[in-house]
Amino acid sequence: MKRKILLLSTLLGLGNLTFAQKLALYEEFSGENCAPCAALNPALMTLLNSPGNETKVLLLKYQSPIPSAGPIYNANTVFTDARMDYYAVNFAPMGLLNGVKVGSGTNQGNISLTTQAMINAAAAETTPFTISVGNPVYNADGQTFTATITVTANTATTVANAKLRVALAEELNYATAPGTNGETHFENVVRQMYPNANGQNLDAAWTTGQSRTYTVSGSMPSYVSATAPKRFLAAFIQKDDASKAVMQAAKTGNITIQLPQADAALTSISSAADMKCQVPAAFNDVVTVLKNTGTAALTSAKIYYKVQGAASWDVYSWTGNLAAGQTTNVTLPTMNVASAGQVSIIDSVGLPNGKVDLNDYDNVNSTVVTILNPTAQAMPLSYDFEAVNANWVSYTNGEAPILRVWSGSSSQNIGYNNSVYTSYYPSPYLTSGEQGFLIFPKATMPAGPKALDFYLSYAMRGTVGDKLEVVYSTDCGATWTSVWSAQQAALATTTPTPSNELHIPSASTWQLRSIDITNVPTDAYLAFRATSGGGNYMFMDNITLRSGATTNIEDVLASNSLRIFPNPVENRLNVSLEMKKAEAVTFSIVNTLGQEVASTVKNLNNGKQQVDIETANLAAGMYILNIKTKEGNTQQKFIKK
Repeated sequence: MKRKILLLSTLLGLGNLTFAQKLALYEEFSGENCAPCAALNPALMTLLNSPGNETKVLLLKYQSPIPSAGPIYNANTVFTDARMDYYAVNFAPMGLLNGVKVGSGTNQGNISLTTQAMINAAAAETTPFTISVGNPVYNADGQTFTATITVTANTATTVANAKLRVALAEELNYATAPGTNGETHFENVVRQMYPNANGQNLDAAWTTGQSRTYTVSGSMPSYVSATAPKRFLAAFIQKDDASKAVMQAAKTGNITIQLPQADAALTSISSAADMKCQVPAAFNDVVTVLKNTGTAALTSAKIYYKVQGAASWDVYSWTGNLAAGQTTNVTLPTMNVASAGQVSIIDSVGLPNGKVDLNDYDNVNSTVVTILNPTAQAMPLSYDFEAVNANWVSYTNGEAPILRVWSGSSSQNIGYNNSVYTSYYPSPYLTSGEQGFLIFPKATMPAGPKALDFYLSYAMRGTVGDKLEVVYSTDCGATWTSVWSAQQAALATTTPTPSNELHIPSASTWQLRSIDITNVPTDAYLAFRATSGGGNYMFMDNITLRSGATTNIEDVLASNSLRIFPNPVENRLNVSLEMKKAEAVTFSIVNTLGQEVASTVKNLNNGKQQVDIETANLAAGMYILNIKTKEGNTQQKFIKK
């Protein structure tokens, strides 16, 4: 995005215009677990702190969760997440000067592209405004402060959608690195924004010399140190949320920190039995951890809680005696969940010692509980991830689940058969040994052979690989039994990627896997269990549970050659495939009740073939096209309009 400079070209030639000296704003998104950040930050800090730059540029730094969350980010995630969304931050370290990513080209935003010339140009931009920021004044209630920001227009101007944003920043020094990248010194880290990251609206119309005052009120967060080398309030004006251009910035000197007397936080919430196989399900073991983040003893608080989707909050009145910094476990009353799937249980704390708690960044917490449908469904069961199905559950026991994800765009989809959605497991970003599950709906297991078919796309990353299993549980996930396992090279469907690249599927990397599940008990839940080795993305798509033997159809049908279209279909379904040898192939259509409603046999020759199947007489709904040869079979789902 090219920098949009405030030229005010319509005023040229009018004369006698006075523009304010500009303090440019440099916003950096870094991270305490980010190795490139540790490598590039020293040079950036040297540049920004060069003599003379103190009047040209103000640094505000946001500690991001890229590539993973660290303790500085976790202290208050709300404003950093909001600013990352605002600027569409997708890597770290990223730098923006006056609201525009530094540099240009494919590396735009890379902080190493920052130059003194850029800083000089940013500080030389014309702006009609000056800003002064007053030190916080602490109120008599011991809870809050108020700060006044004065904005003055040096020339008449109109700004229709400008925002004034205010941040509390702090210099952090650690004896031991708080994250994994070795950094111990963090300058001008944003610790809170007032009233929030959205800021407040600036007045639109200004006359020459006009001043207006704006106030912000709030509390100092408990994690801010009164003895930090630097701590200050900063204010800046963004012209609008479209251009994001920063018009002016200002800051205080070092300010005094006074923590609120009464302040409370909920540091966690969890359920020991986070999975249940009953509907409805009652959770009576949900524990939340209450912390006193104020300076006075905490003797009372209100804890509000509810199941996601509930119309109102229930209230638990806590009383006790917590000294500053202490925590206590609070078991919440029984909560009932009415339907299967994954549901959040949310809680919030308020009114510590009967006073308003304005530090709301740490007041709300949530946990996810999993409810599996205990009613078995008839085979065949299939899922192509194109629509959400709550009976297929991404589950994790405190680790990372196998997720349904959007795979691309209508012109470049990476799911099987060019589909828009697929599932994946993010092994590269996980600790080796972390496991995630995708749990299938419970299925009625008829007598005779049964199979699980799915398409897999996976590559090792260099010499590092991961593991995928098909497992089942008869005790609601307390234990799992493996019926199939593949890892490392045996799991791969294509050649390894370089160690610095990640695998993204293409049509040629999808391969069919067919697993014998004949001996899985009829009352069991089947699942994928992925185990990270720190290797590569793992993709699974178009899953089918069915009766019949496992398929070796790829001995007859060329891998990834099968396509059906149009889908949805009206009168005629076209099937395109490539045969490795001539053979009779049966094309049968099965409805959602497992009933065969149409069947035809075609003698196909070697090579690329197309078969047309009549669908005009089918009722509207979903169907499975079963393609069967002597060597095995495969299925494709389609919808009749």
